[in-house]
Parts: sequence; structure tokens; C-alpha cells
Amino acid sequence: MLSTKIKSRLGEEKIIFPPYTVEQLGDILVERAKDAFEEGILDSDVIPYCAALSAQEMGDARKALDLLRISADLAERNGDTVVTAAHVRLARSKIELDAVSEVIKTLTVQSKIVLMSIIKNTEDENMTVMTTGDVYTMYKYVCEAISQTILTQRRVAGLISELDMLGIVHARVKSFGRQGRTKEISLNTPKEIINMVKSDEVFRGLDSYRPQKQMTLM
Repeated sequence: MLSTKIKSRLGEEKIIFPPYTVEQLGDILVERAKDAFEEGILDSDVIPYCAALSAQEMGDARKALDLLRISADLAERNGDTVVTAAHVRLARSKIELDAVSEVIKTLTVQSKIVLMSIIKNTEDENMTVMTTGDVYTMYKYVCEAISQTILTQRRVAGLISELDMLGIVHARVKSFGRQGRTKEISLNTPKEIINMVKSDEVFRGLDSYRPQKQMTLM
């Protein structure tokens, strides 16, 4: 909020804080674990494992602490007396699942419809890989079923790219030479998230919908 002249007068210096290393994360976790756990509760490889996983991603101490905390919570809920690497793996999956779940909640209705179209092609049409045209055909069907405005295929292609950037689907461009190119799309979402999308209020009545004319997927 300071003016340029004041900033110049202050002679400010920027301080860069690099990500924590595995060793630093391990030291932080050891210190916190001393206060949080009785001796013998943590298996010997739990803290090094939490530190290694966190260092691979962002080197964020908060995420390392969350990983250790959730691992302990899972062990306690399961009635286990020792926290092991297996609990850490479960905790990591839970954290990733929660992160994807939060992303899904923020999607627009149209993005959810595009995602549902990919899900239906995967489950109903047994398409492990599909083209933008396949998605658009199913997209129009879903829009008709839930009375939503149908966007252009170009806009739907853009929404597919956004889902790809979020890591919800996998889309790669495939070239056919002179015949042009298209995107090959596949689902990259855990079953729990798929069920969450299918149970969304916007898709109420979708399963019972029957079009007046039989739809044929290209």
C-alpha cells in the first residue's frame, strides 16, 4: 500500500524463504512429536516418511504436521496402539481426496456437467478413452435431461482443459496429420469423488430421464 517514493526511501529488501529440506522437516516433526505422543507410539519410520513425502511436494512444514496428525487420528480410530507407515499412506490418500473434493465443490454447473458427461461415457459406454466429440454428444444429452443451456463444442473443449489442469481428468492432444487433431480424454478421479459428483443436486432425475428419440453416440 506504500507509494513508490516511500518504498524507494525505505530501501526494502526481499527475503526468500526456501522450502524446508527432508532433514529440517524431520527435526520439526521430532520436536512436535515429543509434546504430542508418548514414547513408543510412533514407529521409527513414521517421521522420516512424513518428512520425505512433504519434501517431495512443497517442503511445507504445516503439511508435514497435518500428515503426522491425520496418521495418528486414523490409528486411534482404528484402535491401533502404534502409528505406522501404513497409517501415513492412508493419511496422504485422505488429504489428497479432501483436496479434490474441495475443488469439485467450487466447480460451476457447466463444469460439473462436462465432468458428468465424461463419467457417463466411462461407466455407461465403457469408454476408457474418449474424444471431445464423444464428451460433447453426452454433454448435450445431460444438458437436455437436467434442462441446462447447451454451450458450444469449443467452450466445452475449454472446460475439459480446465478440468485437466485441475487434475480431475487427463486430456492430451492427438494429431491425425492432415485430418486434424483431437483430444483424448480419460477419467482421473477416485471412485469417492465420482460418487460425490453423481449425487450432486444438479443431476437429480438424470438417471430416470429418457429422451424422445434414441441417442446414438458417435
